[in-house]
Amino acid sequence: MSQENGTHQMETLYNREALTAALRDLAAGSEYARGVLDVLSLLGLVAPQGERSVPTGKVPRMVLDSLRAHLQDGVTVGLRWDDLDADGLRGVDVLRAIEEARREAVPDPTPGRVVRVAQAVIKAHRDGEDLYLMQYDRHAGRFQPIGGKQDPADPDLHATLRREMAEELGLSHPPGPEACTLHLLHADWRTTILSPTYGILTAYSINLFHVGAIRFPIATDGETRWLRREEIVVGRAEDGRAVSQVYPEVLGLSRMDGLPPGVA
Repeated sequence: MSQENGTHQMETLYNREALTAALRDLAAGSEYARGVLDVLSLLGLVAPQGERSVPTGKVPRMVLDSLRAHLQDGVTVGLRWDDLDADGLRGVDVLRAIEEARREAVPDPTPGRVVRVAQAVIKAHRDGEDLYLMQYDRHAGRFQPIGGKQDPADPDLHATLRREMAEELGLSHPPGPEACTLHLLHADWRTTILSPTYGILTAYSINLFHVGAIRFPIATDGETRWLRREEIVVGRAEDGRAVSQVYPEVLGLSRMDGLPPGVA
């Protein structure tokens, strides 16, 4: 049974008794125990010392004590691992801290995941200035272009972007060629950074598309907004919220300026 803090009753373990013994003895007496010790070593909680392993400090010892107590109480660790909106410490906060430490320790760290992204450049020109449509992602903490990562079910990046436009702009279905045109501006621009949302070190392949001849309605609000060129250049909206720098970094300002508006 789940609890409000994320802890729930431990219904199934492959070998509860063996896990309890492995956490208590810290000895590689079986294949199972060696596997447990390898995971604890990877987490930096134990280190080999003779025929056994020992905790790497006072707090690691307490973590092991806590895990054994969880087993005794029959409950799982109470982190809401997958809840981006949880109060207090979230799973993504733990992941970000782990990845930040790895990035500092390794000169060329291996990305934890690889993601292909299709993003839109939706441009308008009103009252003498260029405007670009972006949407605020509160988990990433910034305004970002309309678009997102390619899903396994997407046949290509064009399909990805059309699906994402429907999802993010509240359209009833992905806009087809009769509703807008897509022109690839830059393919496979690569960067490896900590995911703003999840904190895992991610290798991104960014693909920017100019969206033209738009024939579907675009509803704006406090989260989906037309940003002025100057807001994008400085990386900050007029309300103080951060703005993605993908346009100036990938396209450059002169190319941005030369793009035709996609909407009237």
